[in-house]
Formats: sequence, structure tokens, C-alpha cells
Amino acid sequence: MKKWRTVTAIGLACTLVLGSLGLTGCGKAEKKDVITIRIAHDNNVNTPLHKAFLKFKELVESGSNGRMEVVIFPGGQMGSVQDTFEQCRRGDIEMSGSTTSNFTQAMPELAAWESFYMFDDTAHAKRVFESDAGKKMMEPLKRENLTGIGYMELGFRNFSNSKRPIQSEADLKGLKIRGYNPLQIKAWESVGVNTTSVSWNELFTSLQQKLIDGQECATTSFYTEKFYEAQKYWSLTRHVFTNFLWYANSDFMNSLSESDRAFLMECAQEAIDYNWELADQSETEILQKLKDSGFQVNDVDIAVRRRLGDTINAAIKDDIVASCGEDTYNMLMDAVAAQRRD
Repeated sequence: MKKWRTVTAIGLACTLVLGSLGLTGCGKAEKKDVITIRIAHDNNVNTPLHKAFLKFKELVESGSNGRMEVVIFPGGQMGSVQDTFEQCRRGDIEMSGSTTSNFTQAMPELAAWESFYMFDDTAHAKRVFESDAGKKMMEPLKRENLTGIGYMELGFRNFSNSKRPIQSEADLKGLKIRGYNPLQIKAWESVGVNTTSVSWNELFTSLQQKLIDGQECATTSFYTEKFYEAQKYWSLTRHVFTNFLWYANSDFMNSLSESDRAFLMECAQEAIDYNWELADQSETEILQKLKDSGFQVNDVDIAVRRRLGDTINAAIKDDIVASCGEDTYNMLMDAVAAQRRD
């Protein structure tokens, strides 16, 4: 017992002495003047998005010679999307993000991104997101003490069902799918699709038991949730593009020197480019796996997609404009048209 008290006393003395010298532990120097960037997100560690954040970490730490460090909290470790939004606003963490659809209540201008059939392909989407209009769409973040970093790719939503491949507008009519919010329901019902309320957790069972004919989601989700076991057709309708808006605490960004801020943004852009590259690669690989297994995958002709876009957006435009405002809507749609490559 006496020996234990002696060891404890020595350890405490070591802590106090080293603490007074600005050191931690026995002989280990405390990191001084290191800029720490904490990033929290809700994606899992195998996604292109998390891998892009790892790329950002690598670029920042190596490029700053250890003067900056990046700590990543994936998979919702720091809470929900709304939790990390608030944490970043307050400055408890330096960076976070999520799809813009999660922020339309706080920043209604972002509802403009909810339009259907905006983009012909991912290259078209990237041009729009990185255009002047895309940058202007990040300005509402300033009201929340946040600064927009850029947009990453989560991917297009596509359409699966057990009845027939979607090759024309007529193929959609009469199909019964999962409906999950008023805008999505209004959109699909405008082209003759019937919707019924089904939770995500009940979706596979509902498809398997033929309670509904189909559903729509990202290709990654279709594959990881094994919906192909309960469906026959995966049609690349590419009707909605899901983005990921990456943002930072404004006080943090403003505390940096101009050169440090430029350096971080340069690293971020390289990580963003890496994300888009990985996301497209992942999509291609999954589609090939589905085809190799004998599952029916079909492209939907761009002319059909544009006609569907005209019909659906005519039905939901007023709802979107009511949130984002006509000026914002028109600005973004003009950019979409300008960046189209016919």
C-alpha cells in the first residue's frame, strides 16, 4: 500500500511539473499552435464521401507540415445531421455537411435543388454546382455563421420495379411505389405513378410481398439494401441528384490567415474532385455487378427524361418557388440550361 502511494505521488508530481512547463506526460511535448479541424458527418467509412474527407486530411496535414490536423467523426458519431449543423454553427466543430434537402427549413433557398431532372449526367451536375450560381446558392449559410466549402456527390436516384423496365413515360403509368414526402408524391403522381406511405425500414418487405410495385433510390442504396432480391428491373431514370453540401464555421474560417484559408480551400477542392471520381466509379462497378448477376438494368433515353422533367417540374414548380423564391429558382434554372451540353 505504501509502495502504491509512492508511485501515485511520483506520477502526480510529474503531471504537475510537466503541466507547469507546458508539457503532457513524462517527456512528451504538448502540441502548440496546431490548427485542429474537426469534421463530423453521417456517412459510413466505406463511402466515397468519407474517403474524400480522408483525402482532405492527408492533403492538409502533409501540405502544412503538421501545422494543421484534421480529425474526422464519421457515421453520425457526433449526432444527427441537425446536431452537427448546430455544433458547427456554434463552433464546437469546424466542419460538417449533408444533402441540401436537410436544410430547407433553415435555408428555404436551398429548396431549388429539389427540382426533378435538372441534370443530364454527373458531369453536367458538377458544372452547375461549381458555377457562379452554385456558389451563390451557398450564400444562405452566412446567416447561420457558416461558410460554404463546396458540393460533393451522393448520386442520382433511379427507379426499380417488378413489372417492366421504364423506357418511356407510358411505362410509369399505374405503378405503385413508396411515397415519402409531399413534393415527391406530387411529382410522381403527375406522370401517373401511384404512391403509398411506406417507411424505409419496411420497404424491402413491402417489395418482397408485392404490396407495392417499386421504389426509387440511389444505386448504392439499391445494392446495399439488396432490393434486387425483391425487384426485377433497375431503370436509370436519373430523376433527382443528391448532393452533399460541405460547410465550415465562419468564425473559424475568418480566424485563418489569407494564405491558410486559400490552402484549405485548395485541399478541399482536390478532395471534392476525388469524391466525384470515386462516386462515379462506385456507380459503374455496382451497375456492372447487377448486370453480371443477370439483373435487368436499362438506361432511359435522355429525350424521355427531359419530357418527364417538363411534366414533373410544371407540377411542383410553384411549391418549390414558394420556398426558394422566384429569383433564386430562375437563377439556378438558367445555370442548368447554360451548363447543358446538347
